[in-house]
Amino acid sequence: MVAQHDGEDRRSTRRSLLRSVGGTAGVSLLAGGGLLGRSWHIEDSDDDGIPDRKKRSSSFHRRLESVFGPDQFSGLEPGRPTLLIDVRYVGRAEIFPSTKRTVVDRFRQHGIDAQWLDHPQRYDLEAVTQRYGLTDRGLLWGLRSLYSEEIADDLKDVALQLFVVPGATAAPYDGLIYSHVMDATGGGVDGYVNGFSAGNRAVVADRDDRFEESRLVLHELAHLALGHDDDPENTGVMGVGQDVDLLSHEWNQLRGGLANVRDRTGYDVAFRPCIWLEDLTSSLG
Repeated sequence: MVAQHDGEDRRSTRRSLLRSVGGTAGVSLLAGGGLLGRSWHIEDSDDDGIPDRKKRSSSFHRRLESVFGPDQFSGLEPGRPTLLIDVRYVGRAEIFPSTKRTVVDRFRQHGIDAQWLDHPQRYDLEAVTQRYGLTDRGLLWGLRSLYSEEIADDLKDVALQLFVVPGATAAPYDGLIYSHVMDATGGGVDGYVNGFSAGNRAVVADRDDRFEESRLVLHELAHLALGHDDDPENTGVMGVGQDVDLLSHEWNQLRGGLANVRDRTGYDVAFRPCIWLEDLTSSLG
C-alpha cells in the first residue's frame, strides 16, 4: 500500500477555531498522562515518554536512524526532554520547510528537543482513501485505522505521529478532513476540519499559506497535552489569536505532558469544555 514518490515539489468565538484551525478529541480515555501511564515503573528521568533505557540504547538509535536517516535523527539523551515528530505524507501532500523550522524552533526555545522526522516513504492516496477513508476515525483512532495498522509498535510508543494529507481532496469541502467527533458535537463545518488530534497522533491537511500551515501544525501537535480552553486569553495558537506560539503556562503544561506520546497513555480531551460545553451546547441552541 505504501509507495515512494520521488522528486515531487510543494504546491506553491471558539467555534470558529474548530472551523478555521482544527478539532481534537481524546480516544484513549486515559487522562493527562494516563491512568496506566503513571503507574508503570519505567525510568524516564525527563518525563517525556521515552524510557531512559531506550535513550541509552545504541540499537534503538540505529533503529531510528534506519527509519528516518542520520541527517534527520540527532540522537537522544537521558535528562533532555524530547519530542520526536514522526511525519507521514499521503499522496502529494507536503509541509513547507518554514513550517518545519518554526515548529522545531518554538519547541526548542521552550526546553523541548523537538526532532522533525519526515518518513522516507509516502502513502498512496488512492489506497489510503479506499482502505481507510480521509477521516479522523479512518486515519487516527479506528480499530483498523491507518495509525493502528501501519505504525510500528515501538514508534507508537516514543513519537507523535503526524499524518499530512492533500489539502484539496475532501470535496465539496476542499482542504478539510471529515471528523466524526466534530460532526457529533456540532464543530467544524458540517463536521469538516483542517486538522484533528487524538493525543499521540494527529492529521492535518496541508495548506497553501505558510502562516496558516505553521499555526495549524503547531496547534495539532500541542493537543498532545492541551485543549482549546487552556488559552483563556484567546491570544495564542490554542485560541483564536494570530500568534504562532503558545502562552507561557501552556508551554509549561505541554512540557509536563510529553509522556502522552506513549500509545497506552493519552490526553483525554473528549470531555474538555472546549468540545462539549462550547460546541455541543451551541449546536443545540
